Amino acid sequence: MESSKKSIITPVPLGLIPNNRSYWATHFFSILQCLDQHKNLEFSPRRLDLYPIYSLAILRGCLPLNFFNQIERYIENWGVQYFLSNFFNQKLGGNVVKELISRIEKAYSVSFDKSLDHFSFHVSGNDSNISSNLRERFSEVFPSCLNGQFATVDDLIAQSDLCLILSNSQNVKVGLFGEIEGIYGNKLRTESYWVKKHDFCIFGIGVVDGSQKVVYFQEGFFNGIYRINLFFERTNFVVTDYKIALGAIKRLFLEGPGAIFYSQDEEFEFFLNKIKIHWSSNMNKLMDELKLFISPEDVVGFNGGVLEIVTDLQSAPKG
Repeated sequence: MESSKKSIITPVPLGLIPNNRSYWATHFFSILQCLDQHKNLEFSPRRLDLYPIYSLAILRGCLPLNFFNQIERYIENWGVQYFLSNFFNQKLGGNVVKELISRIEKAYSVSFDKSLDHFSFHVSGNDSNISSNLRERFSEVFPSCLNGQFATVDDLIAQSDLCLILSNSQNVKVGLFGEIEGIYGNKLRTESYWVKKHDFCIFGIGVVDGSQKVVYFQEGFFNGIYRINLFFERTNFVVTDYKIALGAIKRLFLEGPGAIFYSQDEEFEFFLNKIKIHWSSNMNKLMDELKLFISPEDVVGFNGGVLEIVTDLQSAPKG
């Protein structure tokens, strides 16, 4: 059932795309990153004897012809956590992140200290190889205490999807954890979903049905914990573009690098050609090449004290 205590829907603008090349690089990089790093895919390069030394050509040759059709839906879902960890570290998603942090402050009656002026997102969860060194990236968890309980950090990392780290140049690093639902975002609105999740996951991000193409917040108590949920409507351009990029990669695996695409977006075509050129290159080389186009000037980095964070607080959600 749904929680009886939830806020009204509050839309938040994403803003204009500052760099189309960086934007499309993020989509293609994230999808291939999920393919390479996620542990639970039925057909995965991680199962190859050659791994991690392989190419897309080798992967296509070693797996059934239609293998990507069978994992496409899973990458549509699980891949969103990889995409968001890259997307929210750029200017395009910056105002959404600031709103998320502001809502956490209000919900937990804290005012974060101005000295923590940097944020970054990272994939978490024991189903991703990327999270293996996440524990080294932060020094403490927020909230530090919920309902008289303290977080077991290793369990929290294992049982979450995304970690938001707030930090400063003095090496203070605070981790906040959340859940991601790339297809079934409505689950985030239900008690039955959150009762199975870690108590210290205090935010959720999901994709939901909707015709207005908007992104919005909705929050409330779920399983006795106040959670802030962020929803992307399935018609929003970020979601539709992710599916377009995913569909293009599926076609490449079905038809090979000779597949012909017709697109009016030259940056989209640019990255399809990059993938074709590197079809037989080592996967690490292709990933490094794509990552180069996620432009440094589009990465959020330090925010000049815009974020205000306090770290050593005994926090309790509003009731």
